[in-house]
Amino acid sequence: MRTIVSNTLLLGLAGAMLAACSDGGSSGVSSASLQQVSAKASAPACAAAWNASAIYTGGNSASYSNVNYTANWWTQGNNPSTESGPTGSGKPWTSAGACGDAVPPVTPPPVTPPPGATTGTINFHLLLGAGSAQDQLLLDGGNYNDLIMSNIVAGVMYGHLLQQYYPGMQFQKDYLYGSILGQLLQENIATGLYVSSGNLIDPSPDQQAVMATGQGGPYQINNYAADMVSGSYAPAGHSLINYVAIQKNIGYTMANAAQQYSKPTPPSFNNKYFGPMLTAYFHYNDFVALIVTGKGTGGWTTPWQPDYDNALVNFTKLPNNFLDVLLNVAYNQGFYGSLMSSYSKLAATATASTVTSVNAYSSVWGATDTYKQYPYQVRYYLDQLYDNPIPTTSATTFVTPANHVAFGVAALETVFSNVFQTLAYVNGSGQSAYISAAQAQTAFNSALATAGVAAGATLDLSNTANRAQIFSVLEKAIGNLETNLNTKFNATTSVQL
Repeated sequence: MRTIVSNTLLLGLAGAMLAACSDGGSSGVSSASLQQVSAKASAPACAAAWNASAIYTGGNSASYSNVNYTANWWTQGNNPSTESGPTGSGKPWTSAGACGDAVPPVTPPPVTPPPGATTGTINFHLLLGAGSAQDQLLLDGGNYNDLIMSNIVAGVMYGHLLQQYYPGMQFQKDYLYGSILGQLLQENIATGLYVSSGNLIDPSPDQQAVMATGQGGPYQINNYAADMVSGSYAPAGHSLINYVAIQKNIGYTMANAAQQYSKPTPPSFNNKYFGPMLTAYFHYNDFVALIVTGKGTGGWTTPWQPDYDNALVNFTKLPNNFLDVLLNVAYNQGFYGSLMSSYSKLAATATASTVTSVNAYSSVWGATDTYKQYPYQVRYYLDQLYDNPIPTTSATTFVTPANHVAFGVAALETVFSNVFQTLAYVNGSGQSAYISAAQAQTAFNSALATAGVAAGATLDLSNTANRAQIFSVLEKAIGNLETNLNTKFNATTSVQL
C-alpha cells in the first residue's frame, strides 16, 4: 500500500512537515501582553478594531486589545490575538506593535475583483482542527490557472472512466472531479513554487525528491508500477502500463515494468499535462481493483467485501454520495486499512442522512490520524477553491471564501488539447498513436456548441453555475473525442503497443 514515510521525508526536506501542523511556536498572546504593558501615550493610533465577520486580505490592518495587527493573507474569523506570529510562522496575522485607544469597529468594504480576474488564496497542508495551514497558493495573477485546469480536465476524465466501467454510478462532482487537484496540494511539497511558463509541476530543485525512487512524483502515486489486483510488479491486467491511453507516454515499457519500482520516477509524472491524467488513471484502477480483487478461481473474500460492492449498487441510487471519500481512503491508507472496510460498510446502507453525517467536517475535526484526515483535507482545499463554507475556529464555525479562478474558454481549450496530446489510442492502422491537437480541438469545440458556451467566454470555477458549465463542456468534449477516435479511454492491453 501507500508509502507514508515518504510524506514525512519530503515535507521535512521542504521545512514544512505535516506532523508539525499543530499550533506550536509563538501564539502571539504573550507578545501582545508585553506590548500592552510597554504601550505609551505616544503609541500610534489603533486601526479599526478586529471584526470576526469581516474579510481581511494581505496588508489589511486591524487592532485587538490595543495592539495593531497586519493580515498576511485572506482571512476571516481568525482572532489576531491568538492567530498571530512572526513571518513564516504560518499564522494569518503579524503583530505591528502596541497602539493607542482602539477605535470603534468598522467592517471593511468588500473587495470586488475585476470581471474575469483570478484572485484569492488557497491555504493547504494542515490538519483540520489540529493545526494551521503551512502553505498557500496566491491565486492573484493567474499563475496557477493552467495547472488547475489540467487537474480539473483529469478529474473529469476520472469520473468518465468510473461511469464507463460502472454505468449509473453517481458521486459529488465537485469533490470527485477535484480529487486530483486536492491530492496535488496535500501530497506535493510546495505546489506554490509552480511557474506557468514551464511544463514541470515541480520546477524547483528543492522539490526533486518527489521524483526519487518509489515516490511516484508530485502526486505520490507510490504503487504506480504494481498490478493492483495480483499485487505483483509484473503487469497482469490491472497495472498502469496496461492502459492503452497512457502506456505510450508513461516512461517505461511492459518489458521493464517489473523493475520500474526500484528506479527513479519517470520524468513524465512531473509534466503538468500528463501527471494529473496519470493520477486519474491510478484512482480509476483502484476503483476497479477493489471490485475485482479476490474474485475468480482460487478467490477469497477481501475485508472490504461484500460491503464495497453493495455500496456501489447503493450509490447508483444515492446522488451526491461520498464515493470520493472511499476512493481517497483507498489511495491514502490502502485497500486493507481499517477505514476502507468501515466506510464501505457505512456506504452499503447509506441514506441521504448518512451522506450529511459523512460530509460534516466535525467527523474528523481535531483528529491527528492523517489517514482519517486525508479525504477531508482534499475536500477542505476544494471548498476554498469553490467558495463553499469552510470551518475556522471550530467544526461548526464557518466562513465563506471569496476566491475566483477564471477559466477563459480559449485557454481551457488549449489546456484540454495539450492534456490529450499526451495520451494515445489505437488508430485505424492498428498502431498506437498520440492524439493530435486537431482531434482534441474538434472535440472541444463541438462540446462548446452543444453546451451553448461561447468560445470567447470566461467561466469562474468558483461560481457554482459556471463550474457546472465547465464540467459539462469537459464531459462532452471527452465523450466526443472518444467517439471520434473510435476508442474507449478505459481500454487495456496485455502487450506493448
